[in-house]
Order: sequence, then C-alpha cells, then structure tokens
Amino acid sequence: MTSLDPSDAAAPLDAIGPHTVEVGPWRRRLILFQRVAGGYMIFKGLTYWSGLVGIGDGAGVAFKNEALDAQAATVFFAVIDLVAGVALWLGSTWGAMMWLIAAGLQLFADVVVLAPSGFLVLLTIIEILLVAGYVILRFMVHAETDRRR
Repeated sequence: MTSLDPSDAAAPLDAIGPHTVEVGPWRRRLILFQRVAGGYMIFKGLTYWSGLVGIGDGAGVAFKNEALDAQAATVFFAVIDLVAGVALWLGSTWGAMMWLIAAGLQLFADVVVLAPSGFLVLLTIIEILLVAGYVILRFMVHAETDRRR
C-alpha cells in the first residue's frame, strides 16, 4: 500500500505543471497568436475608452454629439473589447468565443449603427483578418492533435 503523504519518499508525486503538458508547434503558434489578438483587442478597447473620456482632439465633445445608438455601441465595445482582450491574452476558451461574438457585432455595428470613419474601418478590417487567422490556426491545432492520437 502506497502512502500519498508528501514526506514519504517512496510515493511518486508528479506535479501538474508546464513540464507535464505536451504542446505541439501549432498549439504554440495559436497561443502566441491569441496573445497578439488579445493585445490588439485591448488596444481597440482603449481606443473606444479614449473617445469616451475625451482624450484627443475634442473626442469627448464628439461622443456627446453622437446619436444615442452610436453612444451605446461605443460604450458596449469599450467594455467588451477589453474583456475579450484580457481573456484572449490569458488563453481562455471563452475569451475566444467572446472575441468572435464581439467581432461579428463590430461588423454589424459598423454597417448599421456607427458612422464609419477611416480609423474605425481600418480597425475592423484588421480584426476580421485576425479572426480569419485564428480560425485557420484552430484547424491546424485540431489536425495536429488528431495526428497524435
């Protein structure tokens, strides 16, 4: 009978940690990509916040003069982009889902609610390209794990 007491030298204790998890090259790329996308989403969320608090050339005045639906969209994306960005940075699965939902809603808001400015269109195009890259990397990670089985 083996003892689970940590002071017992005869009992093998394998601590769970980075050395016990096998991470393939595509999964490493996905983790790095999620960090980049998370950093981008944090930047994008802070961009919305700068418009809310008035950083820049009359940004606070411009926000007050917006229509109510555009103000609501700005506040929504200021919050959701930061939440999705931090969750992506930490590598959580729900963060990726939050990001995909936020990206779809951003595209919808750009077309229907917000007045498209050059900078906002650029941010949305970059986000769509990042989502496409994420989907491709997810498929590569899935194929990599299937080959290992």
